[in-house]
Amino acid sequence: MLVMEKMKDFVVPGIGVDVVDVDRMKFALERTPKIRQRLFTEAEIAYCEKFRFAERHYAGRWAAKEAVTKALGCGLIQWNGVEVIRRRRQAPTVRIFGKIERFANMVGVRQEELQISITHSELSAVAVCIVRPVDQSPEGTP
Repeated sequence: MLVMEKMKDFVVPGIGVDVVDVDRMKFALERTPKIRQRLFTEAEIAYCEKFRFAERHYAGRWAAKEAVTKALGCGLIQWNGVEVIRRRRQAPTVRIFGKIERFANMVGVRQEELQISITHSELSAVAVCIVRPVDQSPEGTP
């Protein structure tokens, strides 16, 4: 009950953004190889490891995880509670679970309302997340 009382005035920010330095991610991956399993799901690791410069893709996924938690307003309460899903010829989507999913449920946000965009260069990766109700169409469309 105490948690619900604290949450009654909570407003979901609805937008989150994060930037990750690719060299910093590369350093972390080289220094602590097991960090992959702590921060990323098996599917994310398999996806990133297909690329020559895997650290760019890891950095993008980490930025997306941070952006999602910022958009929800919960902060990073679980390192691997957000999974970036990439399907061929489609924009990336996310799956949430564990503590982050429970938080989202508590504040009334459904997984399918989380929309992300990721970009990266050899220097940095940036991700943005917005919370957009799926049953609302953009203005001017039927």
